[in-house]
Amino acid sequence: MFDPVSLARCRSYDPDEVGSALSAVLAPLGGMAAFVEPGMRVLVKPNLLSARPPERAVTTHPAVVRAVVEAVQACGGVPVIGDSPGGQNTPSSYDALLRTTGMMGVIEETGCEYVYFDDESVAVPSPDGLVFRGFTIARAVADADAVICLPKLKTHQLTAYSGAVKILYGCIPGITKAAYHLHAGQDREVFADLLLDLHAAIPPSLSVMDAVVGMEGKGPQSGNPRQIGLIAASASCTALDYAAALAVGLDPLSVPTIARAAARGEGPAAPGDLRVHGPPIAEVRVADFVPAPASPPSLPSFVTQFGGRLVAARPLVDAGRCTACGTCAAVCPPHAITFVPGEIPQIDEEACIRCFCCQELCPQGAVEIVRPSVREY
Repeated sequence: MFDPVSLARCRSYDPDEVGSALSAVLAPLGGMAAFVEPGMRVLVKPNLLSARPPERAVTTHPAVVRAVVEAVQACGGVPVIGDSPGGQNTPSSYDALLRTTGMMGVIEETGCEYVYFDDESVAVPSPDGLVFRGFTIARAVADADAVICLPKLKTHQLTAYSGAVKILYGCIPGITKAAYHLHAGQDREVFADLLLDLHAAIPPSLSVMDAVVGMEGKGPQSGNPRQIGLIAASASCTALDYAAALAVGLDPLSVPTIARAAARGEGPAAPGDLRVHGPPIAEVRVADFVPAPASPPSLPSFVTQFGGRLVAARPLVDAGRCTACGTCAAVCPPHAITFVPGEIPQIDEEACIRCFCCQELCPQGAVEIVRPSVREY
């Protein structure tokens, strides 16, 4: 049986309401004191995908981060906020991201520390990994006495859903992520196994999910904010993801990380495997939550080898929305995007590995994921 998942209703980001919901969600788990002892250096890792304001629902809301930081401090711990957004990062771009997302306000008002992940990295083993036996991660993650992850409940056009397991990808510094995407290629199950291998190497002590307002549709950056009204927590990332998927009406086993965790014996395989504290999931389930529009099933290798081009989803630049900033080309792991300043980027479909980093990180939401019809060919 996996660690329990705790749920609490939270209708807004009012600081008092968030604080009360956090206390309620942690109480069945033993409170924050069950995870933090005096003097511990605690890495608080939110989802800071990109420099977007909190109301866009792209990143973990600062009210949730503040509540967790203050709870860690109340236990005598030393909280440190940190993450590594996708793409090329610099100290100045990271500072701007912290300010835009509201993190700097939390840092200044609580007096907690923050860390720039891309400064220094270290290798960590994953001896039982199926895809990788080791990872390069930010030294700040390895040096922490405890890690508390704060995922945002969102859709994702590669992994269908982004939650407690997926957030760990941000522990890999900046452009180093590209090498792992290249290894996984077009196989979503391989990428899911990669994420689970990473989870095994650096399991968080606790995950607290911001599902007050999540994201539906074209996540993880270009979707629409959606009121969900929950804070959720667990010491088990895989159980938390299973419960969160149920809460928004997704079939958990349609999410590659959840399905692979179940197959590996590392996560629930059915609702009966969950232990839930707080309101029953059936009572808080969101009706007609919009899933990611391009979450295609993984295709057999012979199909992707010989006919994948005909049926695989692919990124397409919307010329009407593109501002020719060049971000998509800069973050493309296989360098499959050609960009000439002032012109619309061109995507080489043969070189494209369908990691959808271009869609995930386009600041204008100008990259669509489409599935071609055989008639096109």
